[in-house]
Amino acid sequence: MRWIILAFCSFLFWGCAHSIHVVHSNPYDQSPGKADPEMVEARSEQGVVLGFTFDTDYVDRAYNTLQAKCTKGRIEGITTQFSTSLGFFSWTNKILMRGFCYPVSKCETGNCAKKWSW
Repeated sequence: MRWIILAFCSFLFWGCAHSIHVVHSNPYDQSPGKADPEMVEARSEQGVVLGFTFDTDYVDRAYNTLQAKCTKGRIEGITTQFSTSLGFFSWTNKILMRGFCYPVSKCETGNCAKKWSW
């Protein structure tokens, strides 16, 4: 009987599970002639214990980190993955954001020199 209780307690105290809840993606521009984009990625987590959390801006942190990785371009095709890792009376919410960083040319920002033909 003691082994059954020990086995039950070991599963109770060390059990964990992982779950992906939502994957959201935005469209991106695949026009020919565009510069090759660079894949950028940002992650952030929120710890929850007994249903209490004090960190509610983890999604904003991930988005700001993603934008900071593409300072000389624009981000398109952002994919957001929301998942949870469950533990004993606690869980961790996780956000993974990926996107394509397209470099912006000077003409797109309005800083290109106009060429005149006479």
